[in-house]
Amino acid sequence: MPIMKLSQSYFPKTGYGKEDVLNKLDELKQDMVPVEGGRFGMYSLKGNEDIQDIVEQAALKFFSFNALFTFMNKPAGQIEDELIEMIREIFHGSDDMRANFTTGGSESIYCAMKAMRDWARETMPHIKEPELVMPYSAHSAFSRGGKYFGIKIVRTPVAADNRVDIGATKAAINENTIGLVGSAPCWPFGVYDRIEELSELATEKGLWLHVDACVGGYLAPFVKKAGYELPNWDFTVPGVRSISADMHKYGYAPKPMSTVMYRGGDEQFHHYTVVDDWPCGAYFTQSLGGSRTFASTAGAWAVMNYLGEDGYVENAKRIMTIKQMMIDGLAQSNDLRTANTDLSLLIIDSPTLDITKVVAGMSQRGWSLLGNAQPPAIHLAIDPISDEQVERMLIDFYDVVEEVRSGEGEQQGSLSYSGGHGQSYTPKWVRQVLEILPKKLSK
Repeated sequence: MPIMKLSQSYFPKTGYGKEDVLNKLDELKQDMVPVEGGRFGMYSLKGNEDIQDIVEQAALKFFSFNALFTFMNKPAGQIEDELIEMIREIFHGSDDMRANFTTGGSESIYCAMKAMRDWARETMPHIKEPELVMPYSAHSAFSRGGKYFGIKIVRTPVAADNRVDIGATKAAINENTIGLVGSAPCWPFGVYDRIEELSELATEKGLWLHVDACVGGYLAPFVKKAGYELPNWDFTVPGVRSISADMHKYGYAPKPMSTVMYRGGDEQFHHYTVVDDWPCGAYFTQSLGGSRTFASTAGAWAVMNYLGEDGYVENAKRIMTIKQMMIDGLAQSNDLRTANTDLSLLIIDSPTLDITKVVAGMSQRGWSLLGNAQPPAIHLAIDPISDEQVERMLIDFYDVVEEVRSGEGEQQGSLSYSGGHGQSYTPKWVRQVLEILPKKLSK
């Protein structure tokens, strides 16, 4: 079946048959970069068909239900309440800990920033131009949120170990500062910021401390239970007022599913925006959006009940084992090196080669890799894949290194999110963004 287009119109005047439509989707899906098959960074449990099946089936059962209306449906409300209680236990929250569901890490961060700003308006009314201090390694969502909510983002240099520099943070705090940010761990370097020291500083200065645990929040508690040493970072640290953590990463919920948590009701009060200046009375929602799918919530509830603590701990052990296998395997190369990281993220750079050429060579072998632009490095988020897949990736790395060293691998790949990563097709919206990118970045 050709591309579904009649004459010059994409929107068909007469609809195609059901089988034609589904067959075309199957055809297109075959060409997509798979989330299984040894690609890291997709947070996939495809290797475990039982888990994948229960998540998909749970999501399908609530596919058509709008989560905006859980207040009108007791079963949906009960699922949300039970999920929040599980989350409270995982993050060591008190009985007063609060949580809201969002569509992803960025929205969770936006919600926390909005709550922080509104809290500051009430408790620090003299501040007219609020500032939020964070290390250079903090997620880009904070910078976007700053533009959305009128908060100046002050990024400080990281210390030599790529963690927050407490001295630099202290120096950046001024009369307009409303809060601090730490990551657990940060995405670019895979290390934990000094959350306990940030907590002491935030408490001393009367500031809001937000911990971004989007990538590792639903993995770290189980890695720790598996016997690995990790810094304290959650609500056990007294100065932490809010946490962002993605369930659709290592919680293995279907996308889109994230959480923003607050130490208590005093903090969550500022999360909500309630309005009544229209004919239908008071209106408020879980997060920034209105309508949202309940399928992700049902999938999250299902996988957490299915795996239980023991299942998540076993999965955490497997992830950390694979990470060590990768480190040991790459240690035999003089051209590739791995950085010290705290959890499941693995950073690979090269002291001798153009790492973008390594990315290109791996892309030709079917590996879709992202990374850091400054300094250039490959960035892997370890998934619980098989030993055979790990071995295949290591073999491909060594083959590519030999190609690049010999001069055969001359093509450069992209480490950024805007790169093509081997795709021959670039969506229209991406092409439009790339057209205006230089002008946007110059502002």
